[in-house]
Amino acid sequence: MKTLWHFFISTRLTIVLSMLICLNAVWGSIVTINNPQAFQKLDHTILFQWLVSSGLTNMNLSLWIYILIFLIFIFALNTAACTADRIITIVLTRRPWHTISPQLVHIGFLIALLGHLIGSVYGFRSQGNLLVEGKNMPVPYHDGLLLRLDGVDTEISENGELNSIETKVTLLYGDSEVASKSITINGPLIYKGTAFYHVNHGNTVTGVRIEIDKRDVKVDFGQGFGTPDGKQRFMLGRIIPDFAIDYRGLPYSRSNMYRNPHVEVLSSTGSSGWLPLSIGASIRVDDHTISLRDHIVSSYAIINIYKDPGIWFIIAGSTVLTLGMILSLFFRGRHVELMRRPA
Repeated sequence: MKTLWHFFISTRLTIVLSMLICLNAVWGSIVTINNPQAFQKLDHTILFQWLVSSGLTNMNLSLWIYILIFLIFIFALNTAACTADRIITIVLTRRPWHTISPQLVHIGFLIALLGHLIGSVYGFRSQGNLLVEGKNMPVPYHDGLLLRLDGVDTEISENGELNSIETKVTLLYGDSEVASKSITINGPLIYKGTAFYHVNHGNTVTGVRIEIDKRDVKVDFGQGFGTPDGKQRFMLGRIIPDFAIDYRGLPYSRSNMYRNPHVEVLSSTGSSGWLPLSIGASIRVDDHTISLRDHIVSSYAIINIYKDPGIWFIIAGSTVLTLGMILSLFFRGRHVELMRRPA
């Protein structure tokens, strides 16, 4: 045990580990630059989730990351052992309080490293969440928590540039509102450690205003509507962006572009038809004329959702590290020299 302790408090071990970490980082930089596609998913997920999925399937490219984690782990043990050994010596020899300042730097580093570990294991990243105005979206990894878009306000300058943007959102548990805020570019909504960021916004068609038997009805895509007498129900089904009919008489999309979009109209009797999504178009289903009078346009926002439960450890560690650096630089005294002066 004594031999192991002396191994971990060795300055030589610190130097060797520092050199190996630098060399490994150079190797990783070259691999990353030459294979950007292999590491693209790492930007959209947390580290340990990536390591047990994509990382294992590309070991020839990701091996340097596993080695880096191992080296940092040994470096952390080395730092913790050296710090503990130094603090014990200071206490036993009753040295001045300011001689402990370099150890604060080490302690801050270890606390921040712990924060990164917690975030890499228990955090999450959910990007590209589409939020339509007035609609609720389940928040990932939060059972029962819903996010609703209340509107998007923008301020445009005289030359057409975007001056500011506010994305108004509300968080709900069931019907109860728990938080509400206008998200700005650099001002996310933060709720219990989960941050909601605005990425993009715009307008999209979310439904149609149709006329059935001379009655106007507003219908969202995927929703139902009925005849004026209430005797028959219809529903808007799937949408085909570039509508065409194949040789078997079945509908399909010629491309992914919205060049000739049609929406399926399903009848409660089992009949169906395809309504062109162009104003003025009409079809007949079960002897009922269904005409498209207008589109329903709603605002939308793209939201990124992040959670990093280790962030407070990172902040605390950075604070302790900075305090240790200040004490070392300005309150060094005779016993806390960063570099020993020549005699």
